[in-house]
Amino acid sequence: MLTFLTVLAVWMLLVVALVGTAAWRTVRRVRRSRLVTAGRDLAADGAAVLAACRPGPTPNRRAAALAVRITREHQLLRQRVERARRAGAHLGDVPALLPRLEAEGRRLRTALGQLVGVPVADAELVVRADRHLATLAELTAAVAATTAAPPADESLAQEAEDAARALRLHRDALAELTDAGRTPGAVPAP
Repeated sequence: MLTFLTVLAVWMLLVVALVGTAAWRTVRRVRRSRLVTAGRDLAADGAAVLAACRPGPTPNRRAAALAVRITREHQLLRQRVERARRAGAHLGDVPALLPRLEAEGRRLRTALGQLVGVPVADAELVVRADRHLATLAELTAAVAATTAAPPADESLAQEAEDAARALRLHRDALAELTDAGRTPGAVPAP
């Protein structure tokens, strides 16, 4: 009888472990799904919009407005890149750079969202957000310019190479800009 109970307990532990593992993996997959991620981003953006548009005195309304502008600039850049892809324009390393830019934008939006309602603003964070917005505007303009360019032919080959080189230089400059805050001994940003 004791052997039967031992075998039954082992089987029950095995079943519980399998069900627990399956549930854990399912929850992880759902939390990482694009729908949940998009919903979370939409909720954060909605909260920023409400904070920016709320009547009455709101401390750090500028932080909420910056978070909304970052979201809008990222959407505009994605639209321009997609339009350029459909047009067959050469984008250089811009599509590979988009996920890193969007991750930085999410970090900035989150930090800016935490500033809304706090009486004291983080000046360094606001400066980083302004630099990020300027970078996004520059990159969006460059992508829009590649879309507006006529199709390349033999006489434009050199110009296309120059444009690609400019996009790579821009990417390198952006990498230096974003890595400047991560130098050894520097305090990590929130």
